Amino acid sequence: MTGKTDRPGFAEKVEKRMPALFLIWLLISVLGPHQDLYKIFFHGIVIPASLILLFSGRARINWRDPLLLTALLLAAYSSITTFIVGQGPLPDHIRAFRWGVETFFCLLAYYLWLPAVLARPSWWGRNFILFALLGAAGGFLLFATGLNPEGRLSGLGALHNPIQASSILLIYLAIGHFLVFIRQPSPDAPADKTALRLLILSGVAVTIFVLMSQSRGPIITMAVFLVYLGSWSLLRNSLLKTGLVLLGAAGLVVGVLAAVYGLDQYHELLLMRGSSYRFDIWKGYLMYPPDSWIFGFGAGTDPAQLEVAKEFWMPSQMPVTHAHNIWLGTLVENGIIGLGLLFAIAVLLLKSAFTGPGTRREKAGRMMLLLLVFLLTLTGEHTLISSAKAIWLFGWLPLLFVWFSSREQVIDISSQ
Repeated sequence: MTGKTDRPGFAEKVEKRMPALFLIWLLISVLGPHQDLYKIFFHGIVIPASLILLFSGRARINWRDPLLLTALLLAAYSSITTFIVGQGPLPDHIRAFRWGVETFFCLLAYYLWLPAVLARPSWWGRNFILFALLGAAGGFLLFATGLNPEGRLSGLGALHNPIQASSILLIYLAIGHFLVFIRQPSPDAPADKTALRLLILSGVAVTIFVLMSQSRGPIITMAVFLVYLGSWSLLRNSLLKTGLVLLGAAGLVVGVLAAVYGLDQYHELLLMRGSSYRFDIWKGYLMYPPDSWIFGFGAGTDPAQLEVAKEFWMPSQMPVTHAHNIWLGTLVENGIIGLGLLFAIAVLLLKSAFTGPGTRREKAGRMMLLLLVFLLTLTGEHTLISSAKAIWLFGWLPLLFVWFSSREQVIDISSQ
């Protein structure tokens, strides 16, 4: 009787292909021909694959992980309490409940993906840098062909909103830089020259993209990251050579802005947008707080249902919108309890970034990623609990990346 050859089971095949699904998802996020294609791919392909691994026992997720537990608790709390304290029609609260379920799958997917990313840092880092470059190039193509009528630069796929597009590209660039140039076997290892050229090209392209998006929050965040990136370059490489490269890159950026807008006109465009109602939005929420600061007004409550909309925003002809600040948004929607859970997530991440393994440069790189997320959500998003949206890419992705990069168990995961 001949022996049977062991063949990998279906679940094992799915497990081996999970990193490829992540790569495809990231590519679709910057080059998808439709803005919802990356969402469809996640729901139609990633979720079923994740469920197969989960129920087959191949997910290998530590369900006692403190960050995972806290994030899941926030998602469950936000999804359930909206039925108790929320205002407006029931379908809105059912939708908010679905957001919590989708957030669970977002967390599940990243917990399956990120160990594989950190097991091959250079390869994945180059891809993140490349995707940032491709996303910026897609935006330039739309602008050049007149398919961007608003004037503020946006892109393809998940990059259809100027603010969110800039945020995603900055995070991809920062993660790519961390993986290739910071997380190395030795701090004295020679730099990957090909990756360095790609980083310079992508950095210039993303900088131009962010400036042409005219989004002040990402512009400020970009300036902070560029200072960090420039400092890293000057400390690691020849001062003269690095200085010339930085000056050349800055000159190219200024030259593009001058050619497209004219520097004076570009400055006026930024000033014309004023504060984009941010201060009035924040003032309105604080002037008309929820009935209970403990529980908030519910994640599924449409802002148009609130007293602040009827008595302050609408009479002043301001847009009825979310809080545009993740801390204030969590407070008013989920109350002090929800804000406490968000604060606990922040504390866990800060502690892990400081105390996790790695060189000083690696710890500084993790802190920079956390700072980027903080700045990008300071005047932008209003919650981490959402359906498949851009916050998954510039919120959950870098936060969980920092968490995994500071955990001992991911160091030797390639040996599994």
